[in-house]
Amino acid sequence: MSPTHELESLSDDDLLRRLSELLSQSRRVESDLIAHIAEVDERRLYAREASSSMFAYCTEVLHLSEHEAYERITAARASRKYPMLLEMLRDGRLHLSGIGKLAPHLREENCEMLLARAAYKTKRQIEELLVELSPKPDVPSVIRKLPDRSTKTPPLMPVGELGPEGVTSLPTPEPGPPKPPAPPSVPPVVEPLAPSRYKIQFTASGELREKLERLQALMHTDLAAVIEAAVTEKLERLEAKR
Repeated sequence: MSPTHELESLSDDDLLRRLSELLSQSRRVESDLIAHIAEVDERRLYAREASSSMFAYCTEVLHLSEHEAYERITAARASRKYPMLLEMLRDGRLHLSGIGKLAPHLREENCEMLLARAAYKTKRQIEELLVELSPKPDVPSVIRKLPDRSTKTPPLMPVGELGPEGVTSLPTPEPGPPKPPAPPSVPPVVEPLAPSRYKIQFTASGELREKLERLQALMHTDLAAVIEAAVTEKLERLEAKR
């Protein structure tokens, strides 16, 4: 019986119970994996595998992705100084993303308090906790033009000599290098700076930029206030229709 058919035969209660058990096992294995990475890193055993660094060992020998390697090495090195991280990872109070965010801020004097407040929180909630403890200044309102990545028009081919029947024959173009794939668009960014203060970044059209500048000139205020006023008005109209 295939795994899919086996799962389809389970009752709802059994499926939920097995999912919870598998998640607990996964957390225990992840905690043990981090502990092993920490010990290999401490002994510099990656050199025995002809790897120049622990990161190279994780990506080239263990075949982790760059992101997986970075997260686990960060957690491993932090756990050597703060072993409580492994316990919290094992029982689900913390996840790897959370440890990565917390690691640069952990100190002997704040470790117990910070880890207690970070327990069972999402990555976004941990980011908000950190800016509460160490707020960043507001960022300036900026509108800037992104580089033009559109494909340039190829140059015209030179016209060849007339053939025997008067038809223009063009030289056969030599195949050029393959066109590189278009770079991915930058995803929107919402980053906490301080309690109730956020940096918001996105890509806009030229038309939107013009509208924002016109609104800003009419309202005599900064860009953030313009966007907030426009969003508030739109929300009020939509909620009124309900």
